[in-house]
Amino acid sequence: MRIRNTCLLATFVALASLPALGQSSPVTLDALRLAIYDYDSTLPLNPELKPLSDKLESQTALRARWHLAYDSVHDQRVTAIFTIPKKFAAPYPAVVLLAGSGGHKDTDYVRIASDLMSTLGYATVSIDAQYHGERSRPDRSGDIHLINSDAMRDGWIQTVVDLRRAVDYLLSRPDIDAKKIGYLGFSQGGMIGGTFIGVEPRITAACLAIPGGGFLEWGPKLGLWKETTPAIAANAALTDPVYFIGRFSPRPLLILSAKRDELIPKFATDALFSAAKEPKQIVWFDSGHVLPPTALLVNVKGFFLQNLGKRAER
Repeated sequence: MRIRNTCLLATFVALASLPALGQSSPVTLDALRLAIYDYDSTLPLNPELKPLSDKLESQTALRARWHLAYDSVHDQRVTAIFTIPKKFAAPYPAVVLLAGSGGHKDTDYVRIASDLMSTLGYATVSIDAQYHGERSRPDRSGDIHLINSDAMRDGWIQTVVDLRRAVDYLLSRPDIDAKKIGYLGFSQGGMIGGTFIGVEPRITAACLAIPGGGFLEWGPKLGLWKETTPAIAANAALTDPVYFIGRFSPRPLLILSAKRDELIPKFATDALFSAAKEPKQIVWFDSGHVLPPTALLVNVKGFFLQNLGKRAER
């Protein structure tokens, strides 16, 4: 897979240097950015659901949970958790969830966010990003935003398509409202989300928590690499959310950030927010990388209620 993607990248970079292919169809770098995240949506998902149990009766009464596995591109099998609320009637709005680099589909803050969505009457699907959770590998890092590594670049691209396949799964279900699908990503999941929502037209509203962008500035300033090589620049051109997030407009976007974030520098957050287009909003919390509970219970909840709708219990 890595050899194939490296060849593909070299081809794209070479094509981007050409003014046109033919007389009337110029090949732009922007078109190539979109092409690398395109896929055959007719490929079978082959979904497999297995019920999950809870220790607390309150959780059992709130929602039903399943372990979900489905097929993505490049012969990848994606592992996820799918939930539907028990106190509301179908069709359900849905929210796609993605954890940060140290998390997975059922990490604590993802589960809390999923349960919050259940109280609103929304279904959720949270996936394991490439090299995370059940998809982890001893020879691969979960830091797939570090685009000085070709393997991490490939993991980023794979995860974006995996998220698109999660939307395919949601829309394959008659109990999901296809016109009301949100996205909520945390940290690295927020960064990947900036790319994902730019290439996925079926997302209705998106919230990115503690994200960043502008990788070519970010890397050297933080000492992640000393020299920006052509290969690193090419990787950034194909992954950095600053090149994609503007496409999400005119759908609503909320970014939640921390004034004292020890992981995401302010200039990286500013770069991503500047690249986004209206309607957009950013909320700064006086916290470190771990946002206070109000971020989820007030800001995220209010944002999705406004954009996916308030539902009445049955």
